[in-house]
Amino acid sequence: MQKCINDKIAYQEHPMFSKPPGIEDIFPDRIDRWNHIVNTAKKVFIKYNYREIIVPVMEFTEVFARGLGDETDIVSKEMFTFEDRGGRSLTLRPEGTASVVRAYVENGEYNRLSTCKLFYFGPMFRAERPQRGRLRQFNQFGAEFFGSGDPYYDYEIMAMGDEIAREAGIEDYTLLVNSIGCPDDREAYVAELKNYYRKKVNDLCDDCKKRLEKNTLRLLDCKNDSCRMIKQQAPLITDHLCPQCREHHQAVKSYLAANNITFVEDPFLVRGLDYYSKTTFEFVTDRLGGQNAFAAGGRYDSLVGHFGGKDTPAVGFAAGIERIFLLTEGNDLPVDGIDAYIVHGGGESLNKGVALASQLRHMGLSVDLDPSSKGFKSQFKKADRENAKFAVVIGEDEVRSGNYTVKDLKTGEQKTVSPDQCASLIKKAGKDD
Repeated sequence: MQKCINDKIAYQEHPMFSKPPGIEDIFPDRIDRWNHIVNTAKKVFIKYNYREIIVPVMEFTEVFARGLGDETDIVSKEMFTFEDRGGRSLTLRPEGTASVVRAYVENGEYNRLSTCKLFYFGPMFRAERPQRGRLRQFNQFGAEFFGSGDPYYDYEIMAMGDEIAREAGIEDYTLLVNSIGCPDDREAYVAELKNYYRKKVNDLCDDCKKRLEKNTLRLLDCKNDSCRMIKQQAPLITDHLCPQCREHHQAVKSYLAANNITFVEDPFLVRGLDYYSKTTFEFVTDRLGGQNAFAAGGRYDSLVGHFGGKDTPAVGFAAGIERIFLLTEGNDLPVDGIDAYIVHGGGESLNKGVALASQLRHMGLSVDLDPSSKGFKSQFKKADRENAKFAVVIGEDEVRSGNYTVKDLKTGEQKTVSPDQCASLIKKAGKDD
């Protein structure tokens, strides 16, 4: 009995901590692929003249309630919301667009521009049941354009998403495109949709029975098998577009086709957020199970005005970094290694090695060494594990001569040079590669 008590006390003094469910640690073995995805997106955004913005990970809850809609699943069921010490309701951001719009409206320098192009990266939070491709803390990148209703910008946003997907290494995906029209179009469509679904109400899932009256368009988003069967005969939003929305939709499709971006029209693609108008789109694949979209977006011409700004047409998209990671984890990537690993014999050669490492690092090269006195063989093995491009050998002979041996670990070629020549030799070889 006493042993059990002592064991319990010992456990309490030294608990084994674990992360909450639905949250991941990203260790170095995954960072190269992660950075490849992030850097690919950033390069594409810059090519299209988008500028980076960093927005807070928390906002007043009203930002998301107003931006996403009180009846959306995100606001009604999935947000991490809490009160601060002043009794104000705060929420960890579940998506990026509402925060970027809030920042755009609040910052006059940017919303006075004729057009504004912004992109972002960062963590998002949703209280969902964790599964493959769906986490409680997940990361997204996205882009938002403000200032024009021209269909070119709908195309531009999708073109960036398409280019990022290809450059990141996703091969088997489909771009789905639709238009949900303007508010007047949707009002007439929703009325017809309600009439259709009310006749099928007994066959709807419990969530869709609620959506029928409160958030009717979301009926088309349901993944329940019986609801999906009912959807197949439902009225189409594209049959209710006004001439202006129909013309806009046709222009978007023409831009995509003329620039060799393959797409499929999906008349049931409405997206799950209240702020969309006209264009909606998703990049989907069948390799993520139930979470088939890895990027999505659309036009939201009324959202800036909804946040108290002047009416400003806008369009944007967001992509899930973890989902893209899953889709590309089988692909080969260039493995980033260090520029040089210093192999030494201990004693004075270690001191020389430390001084050289400092010199090379100041010159912009990545360098490592192990100060413990080990044999050259084990140090060369470690250089291989670190994927070093070069080994700089400093043994007794090198200390006496004052010149070091630089070995190309890919070709095996060796040269003896002065310490001051090491950096230029390594840098020149890197440029030749």
